[in-house]
Amino acid sequence: MANELTTQPTLETLLEMMREMRDGVTKMEERLNVRLDRIEAEVKQTHSEMYTLRADFTELRAALRENLPALK
Repeated sequence: MANELTTQPTLETLLEMMREMRDGVTKMEERLNVRLDRIEAEVKQTHSEMYTLRADFTELRAALRENLPALK
């Protein structure tokens, strides 16, 4: 009986520590997801800007070729 009484607080303490760790991991996961969402949005924006830049260069190249026949 004495052993059971002395181990019970230890088991409860361990369970509480495990709950706290779980809560900490959950919060870290939430923050990570927010960061990943922000990174994904930035990548999509950059990708879009790169396509626009590519189109601009294509137009510039066409305009140069029209005005400078030697570039053909």
